[in-house]
Amino acid sequence: MSDRRSRSQEYFSSVAGQWDAVRLDLFGDRSPLVAMLALIDPDLTLADLGAGTGQLSATLAPFVRRVIAVDASAQMLAAARARLAETTNVDVRHGELESLPIANAEVDAAVMSLVLHYIAEPAKALGEVARVLRPGGRLVVIDMMPHDREEYRVQMGHVWQGFPEEQVTDWLSAAGFDGIRYTPLPVDSAATGPALFVAVATKATSR
Repeated sequence: MSDRRSRSQEYFSSVAGQWDAVRLDLFGDRSPLVAMLALIDPDLTLADLGAGTGQLSATLAPFVRRVIAVDASAQMLAAARARLAETTNVDVRHGELESLPIANAEVDAAVMSLVLHYIAEPAKALGEVARVLRPGGRLVVIDMMPHDREEYRVQMGHVWQGFPEEQVTDWLSAAGFDGIRYTPLPVDSAATGPALFVAVATKATSR
């Protein structure tokens, strides 16, 4: 045992300056982050709103009791159903985010990942999220910070050019959320798009 410990210490002493690169080469940069999902309550029913092809639902499904994946695009949902065909705890539903096909207080948590900028009425969509969340339920919004990429409107149908903290906070507060936190995310040097933020909020238990 002491010999193994000594060899480990020698190894880490020799590669300390390069350890991040070594770990990235061996395991990639995604696995440690995905592993952190094990911190999620496994009894949660979670809504993936604007689920697209189901990539996030597939990532979350092993860590929660149930995922409800919603998207307005029939083509995206066809891809999601194909991807999730063997994932038994994901319920794929067609619907608009401004009128969710989810019952009142049906879910414990919700995620909106890179979808808010496509929605004409974000305030209305966030109100719908509040409706389907149980009191005390959590919402995570990941989206773009304000940017000047006007071409995204034409090329990808973006309605909004990102969102500043004050706007997101005002919408969430008006929808019935509190405990709101807006945090800029580290910029990936390999990414070509705008910087992202994550906003976390809790549905008020009484209002």
